[in-house]
Amino acid sequence: MAVIYGRRRIGKTMLVNEFIGRQRCKSISFTAVEQNEKALLSLMKDTVLEALAPEMRDMIDFPDFDKLFEFVGKYAVNEKIIFFIDEYPYLAKQCPYIQSVLQKQIDHNWKDTNLFFVICGSLMGFMKDEVLAESAPLYGRSNLTLKLRSFDYEETALFLDGYTNEEKAIIYGLTGGVAKYIKQFDVKLSLDENIVEQFYSLGGYFSEEQIKTVITGDRQNPAIYNSIISAVASGHTKNNEIAICAGMDDITYPMKILVKAEILEKRISKKPYYRLMDSMLEFWFRYVNRAISLINAGNGKKYYESNVKPEIHDFMGKIFEKMAKEFLLKRAGNSNVPIVTEITDFQDSLLDENGKPQQVEIDLCGRNDKNIVLIGECKFRNEEFDKAELEKFIKKVKMLHAEDSFLCLFSLSGYTEYVKENHGEIKLFTLDDMYRGI
Repeated sequence: MAVIYGRRRIGKTMLVNEFIGRQRCKSISFTAVEQNEKALLSLMKDTVLEALAPEMRDMIDFPDFDKLFEFVGKYAVNEKIIFFIDEYPYLAKQCPYIQSVLQKQIDHNWKDTNLFFVICGSLMGFMKDEVLAESAPLYGRSNLTLKLRSFDYEETALFLDGYTNEEKAIIYGLTGGVAKYIKQFDVKLSLDENIVEQFYSLGGYFSEEQIKTVITGDRQNPAIYNSIISAVASGHTKNNEIAICAGMDDITYPMKILVKAEILEKRISKKPYYRLMDSMLEFWFRYVNRAISLINAGNGKKYYESNVKPEIHDFMGKIFEKMAKEFLLKRAGNSNVPIVTEITDFQDSLLDENGKPQQVEIDLCGRNDKNIVLIGECKFRNEEFDKAELEKFIKKVKMLHAEDSFLCLFSLSGYTEYVKENHGEIKLFTLDDMYRGI
């Protein structure tokens, strides 16, 4: 049995279908939908019979899933069969007993057969709690558990021949490395043409309806979740700020759901705060949501050119930090980059040289266990990293007492001559350095 899960549009179904296509055996591919139990049983029966015994479609019926699964198991005694259930949470929600039925089939009827059973799901909370948790009926029965992640910035670039490194970085920011999103970008069109066509045009892929499929899932009252995501995207990251912006007294439950769904990430500090894990959603709620009326009126392109394009570099700030983290983690232990167990941002109050508390924010703080071993700063803008910024960075390092750490800077547009001549042991990286070797 294999369990494959991950966020929507990440490429789970395509991966399984590619695997099935390479096998020389019969396969059953069933996609669960949000219908009642009777309808789902009928749909699965048709799918199973079409794959295994099409001549029996009008001759046999199954009173329940248990009998249907027994039928599949009997066919798998003498030949290899792949049985793939996609969007499994929809089936399990309509038929709560299905997990116990599958447990029995896997432990007894399918045990000595040639059946390879695969379940796949996009509802992250459900897959974690109801399939993979120790209390779940199917726990321990999978010999392959695979969580699919999005592509990193280097992997994303492999699909973007013909674009500059800056454009590749921006597309990574707009798509978050999600396979289905990357596929929407036509390499024959310019970056601006793609953005207008996909985000700011009627019929574009990233429509309001498409966004709903990403953020609703198993969540009731989608307007509540929209409001929370919009609040975080617009810079309200503390719990009380989000609640006020969303117009709610208590956001504990929806925040917990969004974190479990890996749409939001909770960052731990003296004052915990939240970040959107999906940069496409962040872009949409910051720059597209407010323009829906203009898009519907056919003026999306003008809005993008006047209101959004000038702010792209600002949007890319956090994305560039994420890219720098990916760059460093891939090279940890090589190229003089130390071994780090995690790289996060840093926000805290520190004492300056005069003993006065100062609020300090650092883009990259790498730790090996609890020890700080790496400090870095990132700038994604058209201006070169200059003397004032270098001095400010060095001051932060001293306040953190991290002078012996690996120190690094990342800059889209390079560095002034002063910085190049006075950076000392601080490593200087440009965007081209980050893409070199791909």
